Amino acid sequence: MDLVLDLGQSGARVRYAEADYSFNLSKNSNEPVIDTLQRIFEEIPKQEFESIFLSLTGLQGVVPDTTPYGNLCSEFFKAKTVAVIDDGLAAYCGAIGLENGVVLTLGSGVVAIAGRNGSFAHCDGKGPIFGDYGGGFWIGQMGLSKAIATLDGRDDAHDLVELLASELDSYRALENSTGTEATSLCISAAKGVLLGAAKNIASAEVIAEQAAEKLSTTVISAWSKTQPTKDESPLISFLGGLSQSQYFVELLRRDISRKMPTAKFINPAGNHLDGAPIIAKAFPDGLKPLLDWWRA
Repeated sequence: MDLVLDLGQSGARVRYAEADYSFNLSKNSNEPVIDTLQRIFEEIPKQEFESIFLSLTGLQGVVPDTTPYGNLCSEFFKAKTVAVIDDGLAAYCGAIGLENGVVLTLGSGVVAIAGRNGSFAHCDGKGPIFGDYGGGFWIGQMGLSKAIATLDGRDDAHDLVELLASELDSYRALENSTGTEATSLCISAAKGVLLGAAKNIASAEVIAEQAAEKLSTTVISAWSKTQPTKDESPLISFLGGLSQSQYFVELLRRDISRKMPTAKFINPAGNHLDGAPIIAKAFPDGLKPLLDWWRA
């Protein structure tokens, strides 16, 4: 029996024995990925898994030395083989298999993976300080910052003050406005901003349009790294929580089509949990820097 795990910035999911389980244990900037995995493993009933497939956020397109991951999986589950996979690559394979195209994962952060004829390229996924432009944290932080600045007399986005009233109450209750709770608040505010944009709230619309512009640039950049010809028609698919907003998806499709008219948009066939074992088994010798193996 195998175990598949997907670790994101807003939680973790695992699959084994043909069942999926969710854990409210997420990767945060103050904790190494390996420590987060240990906390998750402690919640999984003791048992043995032959192979473990780890789809991980926070790798920024470069899988590190797999030894600590393999040792941890061996300690908890007596695993014989462990695949460590950048979560963007797992998302890609889950969404469109091994077809040529780009998969954009829209969660708290942002990562785009492009694939063409068996080679892959990674774009963004740099974290909220140096990247993740247009993602959940970025959208929520933009909305809250403008609302807070308005209350401070430095902006005039009064529509955002009304739209994000509940989030502003949470902001006032923060003991530390630069800690993990503040980060989580920004992420949760993104949904409100997009809902407001869909209802034609002007300041929210501006933020959503700016986010779509940045994300479309990320998609184009990822595809260009595969050195395609001009007449190719890449498949484009979106995964992640923000992709549940049809309004936002339409903005993205519009901007991408304007920049790349040959793009073809499809709904994802699956997710990270589907893609991780498929891509790992397709590349038993690894696919550095996005995928590497540990074997006992």
